[in-house]
This record gives sequence, structure tokens and C-alpha cells, in this order.
Amino acid sequence: MRLALAFGLLGMMAAAHAQSLSAQERREGFRPLFNGRDLRGWKVYAGANWRVQDGELIGPADSAGWIGTTAEYENFTLRGEYWIDKGNTAEGNSGVFFRAQRTPTPWNDGYEMQISLQDARNPTGSIYNRVPTNLERMREITAEQRWNTFEIRACGSHIQITINGERVQDCDLHGFRRGVIGLQQHHPGVTVKFRNLRIKRLQSCDEGWRPLFNDKDLTGWFATGIARWSVKDGAIVGEAGMGHLFTEQTFTDFELRAMIRIRPFKEDSPLRPNNGIYFRAQPNPENPNNWPVGYEAQVFNHAGRDYITGSLYNRVMASRLLTRDGDWFSMRIRAKGDHIQIFVNGQKVVDTRNRDFRSGRIAIQCHDPFTIIETRDIYWRPL
Repeated sequence: MRLALAFGLLGMMAAAHAQSLSAQERREGFRPLFNGRDLRGWKVYAGANWRVQDGELIGPADSAGWIGTTAEYENFTLRGEYWIDKGNTAEGNSGVFFRAQRTPTPWNDGYEMQISLQDARNPTGSIYNRVPTNLERMREITAEQRWNTFEIRACGSHIQITINGERVQDCDLHGFRRGVIGLQQHHPGVTVKFRNLRIKRLQSCDEGWRPLFNDKDLTGWFATGIARWSVKDGAIVGEAGMGHLFTEQTFTDFELRAMIRIRPFKEDSPLRPNNGIYFRAQPNPENPNNWPVGYEAQVFNHAGRDYITGSLYNRVMASRLLTRDGDWFSMRIRAKGDHIQIFVNGQKVVDTRNRDFRSGRIAIQCHDPFTIIETRDIYWRPL
């Protein structure tokens, strides 16, 4: 009797520890999403039952499917920890669904923060089939057979993901506004566990960002060069030759964020796609159809041939390549005084000082007739 009681107390202590909230989190409004004892508040939407042990929510290793909350969430910050082991299978694959619909395919009918250190198309931290991360970098940040922390912040269209203290996503998505939180058992043979899940509902999504593009037309912008500019499906599209699309407004100290995708005009194009986002820039006074005068945040997804995506062109090489042709990625530029920082998919790749340009316009570059650039969700805020 005493032994059973002791084990029971140990189990309760483990559960309480696994779901503990800091005093600061309680003040901020976080609440446990999983109580560490049973599946109250959760429902199996596909596959077999999950089990609770020592304050951990453990997937059914002999099955596949997913479990989700019974409640829906719109704007929130979700924190937790995951542990995964691929066992004898080829891939350790799981995920955290959010704004998910109650269907057999929540990775399509919602968003998924992917967990996989073998899937090169969608490594850990990717928003599955929407915004990928970089496999090499994620293998540096995360590991199997250990606990990894994560945070997902969904505020309107603005999605941010942090894993083990490093921001790996900072993007905009418009597919889903509300849904359940879910956990995936991708395939049999994988062991996946979650613990310390807690959530805070966000009452306001006003972060001070202002739209620089109205999603409909090019009001507030003007073009130089021969590139052809249009608006399609909420994105500015540049193609058909070298040119630049400038804001009418000028900026001094600011933050800019945008979603970008580049691709070749044709599969057999002789040049790889190449573009950039200019800032504190002006049309070239000697030839307005030539390269602007100002800073350029480079967009080029091939290492070894030029400044890579996120570089401050002709000045500072980005610390790592995190992007690839044909996929959307996010870029954020922060310029305050002589301090310039560039972030790609939430990760800082340039942090430098430069006094060459104090203020100027934002400009989207169309580098050549072999490249198509798409830019959407363009926001800025003053510093």
C-alpha cells in the first residue's frame, strides 16, 4: 500500500512538474493546454488513442493519426516541448497542427509545424508545404532523443515559430484563421512525446505594422526600367526584364517585412533566378533605368556563385543560406541609424554597421528577363 502510494505521488509530482507554469507566464495569461494526467480537453481525430505517462502525452507507436484539442483557437502563443525517436524507421516524423480543421488531413486543412530531421523538403520548423526551413540548419538547432522546446505565435496572418530559443519562422499566411491545436503520430514505429503544453490567447494583434502594399494594385509605387509589373493573387509580380518598383514614400529608421518567392521564367533559363529588395534607395540619378543607389538585401538561392539570399549586397555576406527557388520565404530588414540587420525566415543572417545611406525608398528588383519575382504581405513600422 505504501509503495503504491509512493509511486502515485511520484507520478503526480512528475505530471505537475511537466505542466508547470512560471509565475511570469501566469501573470501573462498562459494556461495549461494539457493537464499531465489524462486526455481531458483532447480528442482523437484519426488513429489510435494516445496515452499519458509521467506527465507526458505519448503517441501510439503502433499506429498513425492525430489527437487535437476540443477547443478552437484563433490568435495565441503556444509553448511546449517535444521528444522524438525514429526507431527502426527511415524517418522521425511528427508535427504540431494549429488552426487545424477536424479532418483526416490537418496538414492540408490547417497549418503544421513540421518535426523531421530527414525530410529535406519540409524539415523541422517548416510550416508544412508552405514555408520550409533549411535541413542543415535545423540539424544544428534540434536533435532526436532529447527534449526540444518550441513556441508558435499566431497573430492574424503573422506566424512566428521559435525552436530551442531560435526563431525559425516569421511569415504571413492567410489560409486559416481559426482551428484546433493538434499533435501527430505520423507513422508506426516512431516514438513521439509532448509535455509542458501551455497557451495564451491573444486579445489584440496590433504590433504597429503598417501595410505598404494594398494587395490589389500598385497605388503608392512607381516603376523604372523595362520590367513588367502586375498584381496577381495578392502578390506583386515582376518579370520580362531588368527594372525596379519604388515606393513613393521615403524611410529613415524602420523595419520592413515581406514574403518573397523567385523562380525561373522557364525551366531551361540560362541564368538562375536573382533579385533583391532595395532600401534607403533612390533611382540612379545618372540613369534612372539602371541599378538604384542604396542598399540591397540580396535574393539569390544558390551558394558559391554570388551573394546569397539575405546578404547586404556588395557589403556583407549572409551567414547561411536558408531558402530555395520556387518556395515562399520571409525577409525582414531592420535599419536604425547605421545599424542594419537582415532576417530570413526569422533567422538573423546579417548584423552590421554602415553609414553610406541615411534614408530613401523601398524598391523591389526584377533583375533580368529570366527571373520572375513575387512579393506579398509587405509591411513596415517606424523605429
